[in-house]
Amino acid sequence: MKRIIFSIFNGNVDQNHKSTDDYKLSQFNKFKPKLIQCKNDYAKKCNADFVLHEVPITDYNALQFEKIIQLEKYADEYDEILYLDFDVIPANYARNIFDHVDTSKIGMHPLKRDLKHGKLRSALNGSWINNQNVFVKTCAKKSMLLLDGINGNDHLYNTGVVIGNSEIIKTINFSNQLKDLHDLLDEAKEDSLFPKEISDHFYYNNEVYMSYLVERDNIPHVDLTMNWNFIIDHVQTYPNSAGELMHYVRKEFEQAFV
Repeated sequence: MKRIIFSIFNGNVDQNHKSTDDYKLSQFNKFKPKLIQCKNDYAKKCNADFVLHEVPITDYNALQFEKIIQLEKYADEYDEILYLDFDVIPANYARNIFDHVDTSKIGMHPLKRDLKHGKLRSALNGSWINNQNVFVKTCAKKSMLLLDGINGNDHLYNTGVVIGNSEIIKTINFSNQLKDLHDLLDEAKEDSLFPKEISDHFYYNNEVYMSYLVERDNIPHVDLTMNWNFIIDHVQTYPNSAGELMHYVRKEFEQAFV
């Protein structure tokens, strides 16, 4: 059984995204050796290889697509593959994920947003709508599905942690469909049931596309529990023992490396 854990990094990404501001890029570069070492250590625990791809891609969105493209490439060489965003830190006590998740299904953690009318009104009256908002991305996914005659659910998969075996990953066929996905998103932006104030923020996004493909093609999948993608953000601001793979979206890596 050949396993690999991989991550992707570019310390000089274009600063045109909220995930690439001065603070976050400086944190990545400051803690880069420790972010590599913790994943190396976890790979050994999982009896897996570890590879960090330092790619020349500087566009943030293109970088996010690259991780799914690379996931498919590894499916030709490895039996089981785990992708970790570079800001994901395995806890010292983290178990071997391959022994606890059904890798015959694509595994990602779902983020759930209520898209009912009350929430829509709140969104339109508020100032929090942007193209990175989970609510907006879920609306984009649902709009794409509606063009296929599918009334999708209110889940959006976070791709900071993605796991699966070779066979299931190959069924996604993401790379070959990327242009078609872009075209469909463009159409959904113009032909959406959601208000223009929301659809104007639809944009090419790997999480929107992966969530769309899982639903459209009924790809066997398992919803990773939050311990396997424990998101530390403005809501959950500190790690705790409930998490095994800690996802530091605010890049406050000092919390992990004391």
